[in-house]
Amino acid sequence: MVKKQLKQDLKKAVESLGYQSGDIVVSISPNVLFGDYTANIALQLAKQKDGGGKQSPLEIAKEILQKFDHPDYLEKAEVAGPGFINFFIKPEITSQQVKEILEEGENFGKNENGKGKKIQVEFISANPTGPLTLANGRGGALGDTLANVLSFSGYEVEREYYVNDTGNQIRLLGESVLAAEGKIEKKEEYYQGEYIKELASEFSDKLNLEPQQLGHLLADYLLEKEIKPAINRMDVHFDQFYSERSVYHRGLIDQVKIQLKARSLAYEKDGALWFKSSQFGDEKDRVLLTSEEGRGKTEPTYFLADIAHHLDDLEKGYIKRINILGADHHDYAKRIEWAMEALGFKDKIEIILMQMVRLFKEGQEVRMSKRAGTFVTLDELLDLVGKDVARFFFLMYSPDSQIDFNLDLARKQSHKNPVFYVQYAHARMSNILAKAGDSREKEEPGDYSLLKQPSETALISHLVAFPDLVQETTQSYQVHKFTSYTTALADFFHKFYENCQVLGAQPPRLEQARLGLVKAAKITLANSLNLMGVSAPERM
Repeated sequence: MVKKQLKQDLKKAVESLGYQSGDIVVSISPNVLFGDYTANIALQLAKQKDGGGKQSPLEIAKEILQKFDHPDYLEKAEVAGPGFINFFIKPEITSQQVKEILEEGENFGKNENGKGKKIQVEFISANPTGPLTLANGRGGALGDTLANVLSFSGYEVEREYYVNDTGNQIRLLGESVLAAEGKIEKKEEYYQGEYIKELASEFSDKLNLEPQQLGHLLADYLLEKEIKPAINRMDVHFDQFYSERSVYHRGLIDQVKIQLKARSLAYEKDGALWFKSSQFGDEKDRVLLTSEEGRGKTEPTYFLADIAHHLDDLEKGYIKRINILGADHHDYAKRIEWAMEALGFKDKIEIILMQMVRLFKEGQEVRMSKRAGTFVTLDELLDLVGKDVARFFFLMYSPDSQIDFNLDLARKQSHKNPVFYVQYAHARMSNILAKAGDSREKEEPGDYSLLKQPSETALISHLVAFPDLVQETTQSYQVHKFTSYTTALADFFHKFYENCQVLGAQPPRLEQARLGLVKAAKITLANSLNLMGVSAPERM
């Protein structure tokens, strides 16, 4: 659309002055009084100047406008503030974009930038040792939405849940159930809660098994009966559940050892095998195989198994593997990145670290859960607020920000609740179109050049920014911006509806144009919500 052409024309003007233009950023103006788009390129270029030839951003902005060919789509351009350039698009050009949205419909915002490219997104991947937590729910909303956006942009996306179904945590699970039934002595480190007692009852005929063997049965049960149902309630989708046990059964551990040794990046010391992670920036080398003293036996560490898992996935031809982890994995994430670099997959892995979630009710943090003992479960939250509210609230913040989930706000059925506010806007659009009925749709198409009111052009400008948001998210992975986008869209629509009569507007061509704008807004809002996994109700 217009923004793409504007960036090209601006780039041409900048380069004609002898500057390196780089990636020119053109943004939607925060206020229609300052135009439709704004660019801060002059402020960026001022930093390139040094010595006696230094110019102010204001002077550079004026130079750029002198070289800027006045294209047909532009009404005017002007310099503002310390060196911003504001662009005013001709109303007839802006309004014509409504027609393009209506023509594209459900495909509005789609692109094929990722056509022929494969990306993998791993998320949640919680240990199968108990119910999912609120943090797991946040990871589910984040990962699923990101995968939706990538698919919308033409990428072939695989969604993976890595199941840590072997190792110490599985043995602890078995021991926790045995301790609950008095088979062994209780320890503080064991899992607590009603679900442990439920498992003990469900597997009462298996309590003669060794803890590790029992733990495997319990983990499989929890995955199928606890974790997957909660995932389904969140409307989160996975293409595969990758079992850690398969890493061992398929011999992938030995393959990693062979490759690292062949690259002289692994060595033996004190009966253990070490990875030379210090060569890549680590403070010390890391153990891959531990030695059991006196038994002449080595055991793979979780780190080695995870290297094998990542290597197995990356060898499938993904251009990128995105992994969403809790912020407590910060140091571990770096080690995985170094291991992949060592094995020839530098820059093929992207790790998004996600902060914790706290639940608040009446201003007090809710810490305890009867079922899980020490944390509120995702299922318990879904019982209280439902899938739409949970996903939207989980997506409202950047992953590097902690979420204080306001349960009182989430349960409000009013405009103070952002989910209700956005969904109500969609329902209102649907209601207007339903009242208009089929008869008006058979009339002549509206004259979109009549849409000149500030609230009309502001809404249109916001709608046409949607494709840019989609494309930017495929690079930044900042899916939280969809919540602010949909909230702003609802704002712009409500202001438009308050200021502009739709049904019964005169002349009839104006009524048709405004109905077309309502339909375009509905299409854009629905497409946004669909990517977020939030429903777009026809009525409320």
